[in-house]
Amino acid sequence: MIVAVLGTGQRGRDVAQRCVRAGHEVRLRGTDASDVMDRVDEIRRAFNRDLSAGIDGTTGLESAVSGSDVVIDATNGGTESHREVVAETETMVEDETIIAVSDTSLSVTAVATGLRSPDRAVGLNLVDPPDGAIVEVVIAEQTTAATRDRVTDFVKSLDASPVVVRDTPGFAALRLELAAIAEAIRMVEDAVAGIRDIDRTFERGESDRDGPLVRADRHGLETVLTALEDLSKRLDERFAPPALLRQKVADGQRGAVTGEGFYVWEDGTPTTGAEPDPDVPTRDSEPDLR
Repeated sequence: MIVAVLGTGQRGRDVAQRCVRAGHEVRLRGTDASDVMDRVDEIRRAFNRDLSAGIDGTTGLESAVSGSDVVIDATNGGTESHREVVAETETMVEDETIIAVSDTSLSVTAVATGLRSPDRAVGLNLVDPPDGAIVEVVIAEQTTAATRDRVTDFVKSLDASPVVVRDTPGFAALRLELAAIAEAIRMVEDAVAGIRDIDRTFERGESDRDGPLVRADRHGLETVLTALEDLSKRLDERFAPPALLRQKVADGQRGAVTGEGFYVWEDGTPTTGAEPDPDVPTRDSEPDLR
């Protein structure tokens, strides 16, 4: 298949790399030629500089999307910006071309109103990119069953399992991720257990599964805070950011990127917890009454 990926940010890079790995022909489009080629080179390096890897870069929208089977809009910007991108794209593609939006902060339904044929619109969200086993297929109010089926087949071609979700704030994966992180942080606030023990409880002995506090540090605590604030506004107070999270961000303890968040990080590895373990009270020994 021919897949046009619009946007050279991290989301665009992850989507493009996943599609190249699956054997699809990818056209990566950005507005800055140097940035585009840098991203193409990064992806080729991921494949050991294999120049035969099916990716090319361009700054032209028409040269990117013409003849494509799937267009994935991974550009940055708000609803109106994405709406303009997909509307312009639609004038350059065939009637059968799928137009997907990859942005967990947007309503796919709202973006699809910019299309003459909004039934072809869908959302695609890579979970744990670029190589995660799950890809969310976000069904907008306008998405038809035929579009859904074609997109789930496309996701399977990426060697991933499609999870079909309704177009709601945060979709499924992000909501579950943020709910787990927020509750783990509240457990630290309440001195329920030490940081490592909270994560170990979640991991349940699976060595390849990070706990929510490690993941929060990896995401970046400022990013987590922004995402929780957004979901709190769009959903309800279940996602209100914990006070401890706000304090850490204000203090510059923003996770792995700064070397300290809920953990102290060394060479990209979490070492000790940044907070002392709580003193979980135990009962005093029975007094000696003799």
